[in-house]
Amino acid sequence: MKRILPFFISFIFASVFVLSGCGEFDRSAELEDMLDSNESSLEETFSEETCEYDMFNEYMASWAKSSNVELEYKGKHSTVLVNRATEGCGDEPSTVLLCNINTSDITSSLGTLATAETTLLGPEKHGKITLVITEKDNGRFTGMEEIPEKYLSGDNLINMQPSNSDTVLISGPRHAVCKMHKSGKTKASKYANAYEIKMTMPEYTDPYDFVKENYPNPINIIGSLLATQKSSGKLFDIAAFSCKCHEGYTPYSATAVIVIDDNNVESFNKKFTKAYENAEKKFDKLESDFVFTFSEVELPDKVLDEEVSNNLISLMYTLNTGICLQDEETGVIDAASYISSIKTDKGNLDITIDLRTRGVSYLDSISTEYQTTAGLCSTDYSCSKKGLIWASKDKSELKEFFTEAVPLQNGDSEMSIRTYENDFISMKHPDQNMIIYTFEGGHRASTMENIINFMDPDYSSLK
Repeated sequence: MKRILPFFISFIFASVFVLSGCGEFDRSAELEDMLDSNESSLEETFSEETCEYDMFNEYMASWAKSSNVELEYKGKHSTVLVNRATEGCGDEPSTVLLCNINTSDITSSLGTLATAETTLLGPEKHGKITLVITEKDNGRFTGMEEIPEKYLSGDNLINMQPSNSDTVLISGPRHAVCKMHKSGKTKASKYANAYEIKMTMPEYTDPYDFVKENYPNPINIIGSLLATQKSSGKLFDIAAFSCKCHEGYTPYSATAVIVIDDNNVESFNKKFTKAYENAEKKFDKLESDFVFTFSEVELPDKVLDEEVSNNLISLMYTLNTGICLQDEETGVIDAASYISSIKTDKGNLDITIDLRTRGVSYLDSISTEYQTTAGLCSTDYSCSKKGLIWASKDKSELKEFFTEAVPLQNGDSEMSIRTYENDFISMKHPDQNMIIYTFEGGHRASTMENIINFMDPDYSSLK
């Protein structure tokens, strides 16, 4: 294994002290110098785009020793450092700082990590401060899946995230799981040409990440192909439609088995080629790989009856998923959803849709739309409505301080549809008081100082 040789100096023995014109200690200047040094050290050490997490852990162990903080936990995909409460501050509120590193693009994470490191060391007087670093690799929250629950619990938790704007998120979206079911039977097909349509792509993609080019859903890709052919009058039966997925992520594989009339095989080939070309353009933009095939298979014994097959096609053609509602002026997404699973076991049809919205009215509106669509397709519908995925406590000092310290810019929102680590934390600690602090790269110093001021027992509130 390549050994990491960190390029940093110990601020315990070599801090930069700057005096103002009045002879008073300028803490801000020292912290900015510390931030620059931490970032330079990281950039010197991790000069390549990718890294193994054990190499990162080696660096953090050396950094912790040099910085006189404790390396509390060293996992395969996560790291925990602790700066114990200073003398006389043992009863002060504890703070958990959280950030992730993208090991498949480590250079994009270094500015945020340097900010978190410096913030951990920043306050002169403070309660217990814990820095939790988790790995996010190719979209998968591997660190959050591993981290022991006890390290995510504190009086306050601040998730530090890079962004195009400075925003404080005080809750996640409202969430619902919508299910559609149609009972049916199987029958023998009257056609003789059986084909499998299959699409696979990266396993861990966030269905609610609309900041960059969003990954397509294989269920929608195949469903659209079938719907297009059916609307063109092509003759075929559906024998099966299924998917593979990890909970909370876009299905990474979908497969449909169809039996086609002799006269329509060539048309299916042409339509598949067109669908493949469209998918190829999409994945080229994403700089990602996919597999999309149309291949002959053994003739299945049974296919879905005509009613279930038609209902499946109608739902694939009609369902409004992806971005459902968006403010035209601000670009803020008010509602979004994705088909999280589909199966046709024993001739029955089951579709599950995951729905997120920024308000109760949006949730009710989209759910009602899905109920209407299901009704038109003679399909049973149910919606288990849940509350906010996560939320900071009402009237908490954490929420009040940061919503005043970080004014929202035009188009920003105090809620986001996206998936964050907070979603996972709330499953383990539903009462954890937390926020997400997103900030621009050029605002690292002000972000750090805002958090340090919040943790400082002597700091006067901005209220």
